[in-house]
Amino acid sequence: MILTAQRMITGDGTAILENQAVLVREGRIARIAPLAVLEAENADEPVVSFEDCTLLPGLIDMHVHLGNWGNRPGDYRNNDYMHAYVAASNARSVLKNGVTTIRDASTKNRMTASLRDAAQNGWVQGPLPRMITCGNGLCMTGGHGSEIPDGGEEVDGPWAIRQAIRRNFKNGCDWIKVLTSSRAHIPEFTQEELDAAVDECHRRGRKIAVHSGVIPTIQMCIDAGFDTIEHGTYMTVEQARQMKEKGLAWVPTITPYTRSARRMEERCKSQPTPANLAACRAYTAAAEAYKENFKKLFDTGVLVGAGTDLSLDEGDGAPVAGELAYMVAYGITPMQAMQVGTSNGARILGLQEETGLLKEGLAADLLIVRGDPSQRIEALAEVEAVYRDGVRAI
Repeated sequence: MILTAQRMITGDGTAILENQAVLVREGRIARIAPLAVLEAENADEPVVSFEDCTLLPGLIDMHVHLGNWGNRPGDYRNNDYMHAYVAASNARSVLKNGVTTIRDASTKNRMTASLRDAAQNGWVQGPLPRMITCGNGLCMTGGHGSEIPDGGEEVDGPWAIRQAIRRNFKNGCDWIKVLTSSRAHIPEFTQEELDAAVDECHRRGRKIAVHSGVIPTIQMCIDAGFDTIEHGTYMTVEQARQMKEKGLAWVPTITPYTRSARRMEERCKSQPTPANLAACRAYTAAAEAYKENFKKLFDTGVLVGAGTDLSLDEGDGAPVAGELAYMVAYGITPMQAMQVGTSNGARILGLQEETGLLKEGLAADLLIVRGDPSQRIEALAEVEAVYRDGVRAI
């Protein structure tokens, strides 16, 4: 199969190819060359042409929760079987937004790993995104995550944390996710516990992510050496510089905080309860922190990935295009944003030899959108087609 569009964006942050086409064979990008050349060399291959469209790598969402509680029924049907069906539906839903790879940043008890394995064995019908799994999120007793049903596994002490990590790896998880802060600027896990979590993963050759939003815990997580800091809402420029020096990555998740701020503002108009007003202040402060600081932090050179967090609850399936649009609104270029949403994610996940770029030999995980997102980032949301391993999914 030969795919051609008016332009192609490679995902490296700079390259735009005009009048080129992609030859797809056995799910891989076999060659990139002018259409006439590919047609002459491959006369039997069908040609699929997308007029006034842009072809680019499939997007990567670094932070989703396929088994979100909010997506499940609240009655007797809420059981482990229903949990799995909902997760499969959520996984399919991300494809319509051009997302071909996701990292599930914690879902209960082997569920995402089992879904991934079932898909690889052909036991789940229909195309699904590539799934990187974190297993159970690990929090301290009473810490952030423990208040959400299935949100976190409570563990305390370095050896209990090591045991939980080993259990997650035994259960087929790729990464580990730790949670160590909520709205209060008070650390949850101790430095000893955080250090143990990172050591247990790194000595096994695995990576580890951490939910951390406030300055004291962000610093503890930098010192421990977590591979990604999720949210980092109030991160300082100096902390971002430290992350760059240590090779750590940042997944800011602007979308859920900004959406929640707007939602709480509306709710407080009709229900100005103390709890609602406190939540509104917290989310508004977080949204403003991203707006004010994102460009300053980005300019330090820290590696940034795109994650949408709890947005599956909104029913629109990992809207990475919207997350990248916020980044552009806050000061970076559309080309930089698309690099964040494609090749940066692949680098962070260790998948740069598999996906994230339009490059010969990589998987044919492809997104075709109407218009030119290098000029108007909103075009990323105008999906025309999506291919996963060379198979059309949308």
